[in-house]
Amino acid sequence: MPAEQRGSVFKTRNGYGIRWVENGKRPQHTGFATKTEARRWFAANVTPRLGRGRPSGEISYDAFCEIFLARHGATIAASTKDTLAGRLAHSRDRFGSWTLSELEEAAADVAAWRGEFPDGQRYRVTSAMRQALAAAVRWKYLVRNPAAEAGKNPQPRAEEILPFTPGEVDAIVLELDALDAARVIVAAETGLRPEEWIALERRDLDKTGPALAVQRKYAKGVLRPYGKNHRARRRVPLSARAFAALDRLPPRLDSTLIFPAPQGGHLEIRNWRSRKWYPALEAAGIPRRGPYHLRHTFATEALAAGVSTFELSRMMGTSLAMIDRHYGHLARDSEDSIRARLDARSERSGVYLASDRDT
Repeated sequence: MPAEQRGSVFKTRNGYGIRWVENGKRPQHTGFATKTEARRWFAANVTPRLGRGRPSGEISYDAFCEIFLARHGATIAASTKDTLAGRLAHSRDRFGSWTLSELEEAAADVAAWRGEFPDGQRYRVTSAMRQALAAAVRWKYLVRNPAAEAGKNPQPRAEEILPFTPGEVDAIVLELDALDAARVIVAAETGLRPEEWIALERRDLDKTGPALAVQRKYAKGVLRPYGKNHRARRRVPLSARAFAALDRLPPRLDSTLIFPAPQGGHLEIRNWRSRKWYPALEAAGIPRRGPYHLRHTFATEALAAGVSTFELSRMMGTSLAMIDRHYGHLARDSEDSIRARLDARSERSGVYLASDRDT
């Protein structure tokens, strides 16, 4: 087999066909109107299967997106793959029939296309296209990424953070039974995502710390361990209030979960939100917003207490950049705070400025 197969195009009575070498045979496919159409079909349908030689830029963008989702999708969560596929659908609608070679020279066309979207959607669909074409560059289908050359892709300003005040958390808790009240207290005191506190098991509670080990999540009916995601898998210290709320809960014999559903399995957040959470907000006279805002409550209160953004990112299982984007304006680890801690350290170590030394 040749080191690089691009197929051999030949003339037929009604158009063109293409043949190639595979498994010691010489199959062919006909019925193409042009040579270009034949080569596009070969790049999309045969080249990925052969898996040899330098990847061809004659493959269509639509076909490459399928390859990208298959390869990259195997390394990410199914929900993340679905989200990525949904965002790629927009660029595939416009450029799906273009070959990568054609697309490589079309930065201006990509720039015009992305300008049709509002800010938030523009960022998401462009990021997806950039990600796919960056893989095309890494895998040698392309030399340049036209989605990157189309121009900057600024992330839109973060949505307004609406945390609950401590008084509002107390008012919500008063409207709930002991189990649901504990859910709210733990979420507000640890910053765990709903899918994380739903998946907590009794073995995750370290009473000597005290702390919670966050090792898995439950969402859309699927329980997923965090595995190698070291950022998400973490240990979160418990405040006295959170530990007391957990310590008061009697363990159920039919479930290993800390916060089981009434039937003993994993709680479905949609049901809990509509049956317990929203009625509690209404009874407490608090404007409706989702339980995820308890995570914002924790972040806001932690920063007010002097927790640094670095420490907060570790506790919440997210990146420092994300913490700074959403909560940086609330952080107390400002220049004055940093300066005061550096000065205190210098004094403890006996280091003084020259002007402070005895002459």
